[in-house]
Amino acid sequence: MRVVELSAADTHDLRRRVLRVGTVTTSVDFDGDDGAVHLGVMVDRDVVAVSSWFDRRHPDRPALAGVQLRGMAVEPSLAGTGLGSLLLAAGVERMRSDGAGLVWARARDTALDFYTSRGFEVFGEGYVDLSTGLPHHDVIRLL
Repeated sequence: MRVVELSAADTHDLRRRVLRVGTVTTSVDFDGDDGAVHLGVMVDRDVVAVSSWFDRRHPDRPALAGVQLRGMAVEPSLAGTGLGSLLLAAGVERMRSDGAGLVWARARDTALDFYTSRGFEVFGEGYVDLSTGLPHHDVIRLL
């Protein structure tokens, strides 16, 4: 098992199978994918977890160099095995070493415990994300 850099296209299958089941849209092409850092966990030759990291300041914290985490997904049969934690920690460390002052995400409410138990804080009021139709909150982690 190893964390590797991926292309945007390498993330699409897992994004589609995990993040677009029962959602308003099925699109897995994110605005800015071409300039983002895409990380994944590989087991043998299989991509089993993905995340994408975009150089974007949080709208309510524009003074800090920010990175938006999007498209975090783990192979469903491997959920709860620590792959998400491994990938998140590797991404946060990479963003810190690249000079980011914070990492933020628009997290599904069902994932808030995952993020808060790994150093993120819920920020602001909840909302329904238009691309998924699901309840979300922003989460922020200062680096």
